[in-house]
Order: sequence, then C-alpha cells, then structure tokens
Amino acid sequence: MRKDDINVKEMIFTGLWIAVVTVVTMAVVIPIPLTQGYVNLGDAAVFLGAFLLGRKNGAIAAGLGSGLADLLLSYASFAPFTLVIKAGMAFIFGSFLILSAGKVKPGSKNIPFSRVLGIALATLLMAGGYYFAEWILTGNKVAPIVSIPWNILQGAVGGGIALLLMVAMGSIRMPARQTGGGNGSVEKKEGSLPESEEKIPPEGDACESQAVQNAEQDQDPRI
Repeated sequence: MRKDDINVKEMIFTGLWIAVVTVVTMAVVIPIPLTQGYVNLGDAAVFLGAFLLGRKNGAIAAGLGSGLADLLLSYASFAPFTLVIKAGMAFIFGSFLILSAGKVKPGSKNIPFSRVLGIALATLLMAGGYYFAEWILTGNKVAPIVSIPWNILQGAVGGGIALLLMVAMGSIRMPARQTGGGNGSVEKKEGSLPESEEKIPPEGDACESQAVQNAEQDQDPRI
C-alpha cells in the first residue's frame, strides 16, 4: 500500500470522527448551574477517537469536533479553550494507549490500568483547563470552582463508556494496519522481507549453484 493511500484514509477517517465528536457532544447538553459551561457525553468520542485513530489524528478530531460543537451550541467564547483542552485530552490518553500496546490479548476483556490512568489524567486536565478558561472569560475565580466536580463526573462517565466500547471493539484500528499514531507508517509482519527483496536469490548464491552444476556435468561419464 502506498503512503499516499494511507494519508488519504487518515484524512477521511479523521474528518468523519470530527463529525462524530461534534454530534455526540451536542446530543446531550446539561448547563452547569452558576457557570457558563455545560456537561455532555462528548468525552466518550474524544477517548474513543484516540483509540481508533491514534493520538495525533485523535487529538485533531477531538479538538476540532468539540470546538465546532461549542460554536453550534452558542458557546463560542469557549471554543478556543475547548480546542486545546480536548486535543490535549486525546493526546494524553493516546500516549497511555501506547504504553499498554501489546499488553492486551485479542478478545481479552481486561482493561489495562494505564488506560484508566490516562483517562484520569485527561479528566484532570479538562477540569483544570475549564476552570481557568472561565476565570479568564468572567474575571471571577470563585464561581468556576462549581464546574470542577461536574467536569470530573463528565470525564469519568465518558471515559467509562469509551473503555467499555474499546473492550467490545477489540483491536480494531482505522486506518487498518497503521501504527505510530497516524504517522503514515505501515505494519510489517516480523521476519518478513521488503517486497523488493523477496523471491530474488542472492547473486553470489546463484553463481555458486551454476558452478556446481557445471562441475557435475564435467564429471558425468555419460557426457
């Protein structure tokens, strides 16, 4: 498969996941009392995107999709902060997915602790990030404290949903056979040779084989 083909697939899947993040974020909206923010289920799509697309493309989809949802829901002032916070969440979780790579057997129902830790740290980033975002937007550093437990609850619920879906989906990745968090590299089976090197005997071995055949013909009395 050519690298150009892989890049096109990356763009397609990332674009589709931007739409998924936007729709899931807008599906359930609960305004947080005494603040300008709201609670949603978008974090499930944020974490799942890092699992499916890798941390780089997952972060792109999470940031753009969540920021677009803020714009469409009339929370435009939060959109720049959301873009950075959600992208950071996906990147953090994607980094912890790399740590757990190879530790989960196909079909296993176990959830590695590193994934839980990744969601926990990403959720803390969100809670702290939105606290400072609202502090900057309102100039009030007390009222935004109310949003912290709500954002932690949102991250925990979204992360739990994402972990359950990851177990159900197993080792699915998009694009297929892609590694390195969307850097365009393609997996190769261990011990396999590049296509250019397969089925081509070494020049030295070919010459040696031909010399042995010639020697046998010289010694054959029937010739």
